[in-house]
Amino acid sequence: MKRVTDYAHRTLDALAGARDPIRLDTFRLAFGFSLLVYLAAWWPHAPEWLTPTGFHLSSLAAGEYGPVAPLLAPRTLPLFGGLLFGSVVALILGWRLRSVTWLSLVLVTYVTYADPLAAFTLNRLFMAGLAVLAVGPKGSYWSVDPRPEKPQSIWPVRILQATVLAQYFTAGYCKMAHGDWLLNPHVLWTQTRGWYMTDLASWMLRTLPVGVFSWMQYGALTFEILSPILFTWKRIRPVGMAWGFAFQIGTALIARQLIYFSLQMLCFYILFVDDETLHRGRSALLRLASRGAGAVRQRWNRYPSPPPAA
Repeated sequence: MKRVTDYAHRTLDALAGARDPIRLDTFRLAFGFSLLVYLAAWWPHAPEWLTPTGFHLSSLAAGEYGPVAPLLAPRTLPLFGGLLFGSVVALILGWRLRSVTWLSLVLVTYVTYADPLAAFTLNRLFMAGLAVLAVGPKGSYWSVDPRPEKPQSIWPVRILQATVLAQYFTAGYCKMAHGDWLLNPHVLWTQTRGWYMTDLASWMLRTLPVGVFSWMQYGALTFEILSPILFTWKRIRPVGMAWGFAFQIGTALIARQLIYFSLQMLCFYILFVDDETLHRGRSALLRLASRGAGAVRQRWNRYPSPPPAA
């Protein structure tokens, strides 16, 4: 009975025990930056998906993708944009985190459901990540709001870790169960020739043997299926993270517009980095920033001050 009790306590501690909030706070910084990049890339098309200028379906026509949120008047779009980007910048800076995280979540949710048929998986993942950050504990390692650090429950980290692993595994499972990735070794070669083809992909298609794409196809599929093991087994986690990094960078290079998805997914990798490594990285960045600021001040002090006015 004591073994069962000890195992239950260890399991509870692993899922919800108190930990250093450095991982969640660093994730918030990177996740907010990736959201800012994604919104900035698509904002030139904002009138099409936020105002009646573009084509929009009704909630009834959208079906399971609905309901469709009310659209903005064109004259209010600059105000909405200022609020949206301002909230994300405040999220990155860590200013009034509780309030701006909820505000960012509400605004991103509105953007998603103003045109749900045109919204990507990224939108839903941003909503999920912001929802966890909104209700989870707040760290201040990367925040302009100073407050003493103390151990916080690790449950938000566990939920976000499970989210990315579920995303990977279900993607691989669907490729096998509902696609023909196991039956046809040329699926990736065929897909690379489509609308998402980049200049690099075009060069690869002209230059590399077809078999290279088959190896890439099975390598990607194997990574997705094994990701729960690769990321949760501590001994092989560095291999899993390196494999995943190569997978995401490769996806971004050969598939047009998927760089935003790769950037978003790589943010989740921070949640699997140990606290000590994150602290060393933060200290190194702070030292680098301090040296840079010192060099700027030294150069500025070389210039003589203007004489006082007579």
